[in-house]
Amino acid sequence: MILIKSLIQGDIDATSSILDRLYCCSLCKACETSCPALVQTSDVYERVRESLVKQKQAPLDKHQRIAEKILAEGNPFGLPRTERPASYQRKNPSSAEVLYFVGCVPAYRRPSIVQSVEKILTTAGVEYTTLGAQELCCGSVLLRTGQTSTARKLAQQNVENFKELGVKKIVTVCPGCYLTLKEDYPKLVEDFPFEVLHISDFINQLLQTGKLKLTKQVGLKVTFHDPCHLGRRFNIYEPPRNVLLSIPGLKLVEMPRNRENSQCCGAGGGVKAAFSDVTSRIGVSRMEEAAKTKADLLVTSCPFCCLNLDEAGHQAQLLPVSDLTEIVAEAL
Repeated sequence: MILIKSLIQGDIDATSSILDRLYCCSLCKACETSCPALVQTSDVYERVRESLVKQKQAPLDKHQRIAEKILAEGNPFGLPRTERPASYQRKNPSSAEVLYFVGCVPAYRRPSIVQSVEKILTTAGVEYTTLGAQELCCGSVLLRTGQTSTARKLAQQNVENFKELGVKKIVTVCPGCYLTLKEDYPKLVEDFPFEVLHISDFINQLLQTGKLKLTKQVGLKVTFHDPCHLGRRFNIYEPPRNVLLSIPGLKLVEMPRNRENSQCCGAGGGVKAAFSDVTSRIGVSRMEEAAKTKADLLVTSCPFCCLNLDEAGHQAQLLPVSDLTEIVAEAL
């Protein structure tokens, strides 16, 4: 905060070392839960990054390359847009009120999540549709790294696609997409008439209304990692736990740091792209905490956390990682 104030007042310049400090923050909001002054540090970081981009002093090169890939192919990996729906079971979306917004990480890096979500929605009798190859990155990584104008272009195009489908409700498995669609899109576009739900909330609702029943025994001891965007941003702590506790034979054990005190996986806010060594160390630290619970499996409700913690788990030869949707699909 002192660096940012000095930067705004013109007392220091935006040198490479200062930029590294300003971008080596995952925006997890953990510091806000213990700040007696209630300083909204994540919002401050996002605004100063946006200001630096407008002044052409940022973003970092790696974040700029991500923006270029998104503009070229609609995803941060730069992979062909036509490959996005390769893992979908529903090839030709039909008219429905619910849109399943897949997200880039599930589509390109963790297709088992896509298949699990589709199995859950189909089993529950939910009439849903997808955008297929028309789906673009939500723009979360751009917003978190200050590249707001580029994110606005994506938002406008995505919203146009939503409206063409005639959907009323958007369900997504990614907390980053959830945050962006629910909080940022209404600020980026003039008209956003959609209800946005995270899949953990949606599954919990399906279970409570009896539309979904989990009947298969899953004899595992699991521990749950709270995604930062889902937990500290939206206070969604109990729905994913309620879902896990609905699975026959499953035992949930908590890590010492859970819910609002949960440790970040280390990958958010553009940190994984620019500071992979920092991300790796944080991820291994979290997986070591998970291993001490003697759980068979770590479950989270974020594809990006899942991806990073899984990599950390393999690196340190610790327990495997699954997304909430994957273990729910297994219990059907």
